[in-house]
Amino acid sequence: MISVKSEKIFRIFWYIAAFGLTLYIGISDLQTGKIPFYVTVISMITVILGYICVSVLVSRSPVFSNVLGMSANTGEIYMQILFRNPGMALSSVYYFITHIFGLYLWTRKENLDEEGKVKISHTNKKALIFTLIFCIAGIFFLYNYGDFLFKDKKNMYVFVLNSIAFLLGVAAQFTMIMRQPFSWILWSISNCVWFILNILSHNYIFAIQSVLYEINALVGVYKWYKEARN
Repeated sequence: MISVKSEKIFRIFWYIAAFGLTLYIGISDLQTGKIPFYVTVISMITVILGYICVSVLVSRSPVFSNVLGMSANTGEIYMQILFRNPGMALSSVYYFITHIFGLYLWTRKENLDEEGKVKISHTNKKALIFTLIFCIAGIFFLYNYGDFLFKDKKNMYVFVLNSIAFLLGVAAQFTMIMRQPFSWILWSISNCVWFILNILSHNYIFAIQSVLYEINALVGVYKWYKEARN
């Protein structure tokens, strides 16, 4: 069992690693000049917002997690399009939409516990239908317009990885907004695919983010399943 003190110590070191690596890679990119200044700055701001977002999501914060999520998603959409990962960009579009819904759903009194944190819950059928439609439309878009967005039109495995990243990301976000512990298992799998895609596209700041997200996801699995049993 993880004590409150142990978790605080873990978070401190996690944030130090997250911010430190982000600054290190960002400064390295600026020094080499291979990536434009504005791209590096947007990347750094986006991943830092993302780090704070996933941290408060694990703690089931009803407001900050969704507001921070929308802020980070805006940068992610732009950056993933820039680095030619449309599957991940499209996933972020879905995240942004569902964070708006989450902001409404998670702040309702009946969905909060005595500490003001979001309760673990079940699937919403209307949200499930929307998600399935979004997935079908997203795969259709990737299949028909992916060639226009990819650097290498013949690189089929990159297309497949983007499609997998899209589907996993949407499924993870949907189950999380529905307040299900299983979401963190899906996030854990998604991070592995994102890491590969970010490495392939030389988006190293986001690749490091995927690694740190993975650590956070494993903590999320533990905490949310523990809460579900209580």
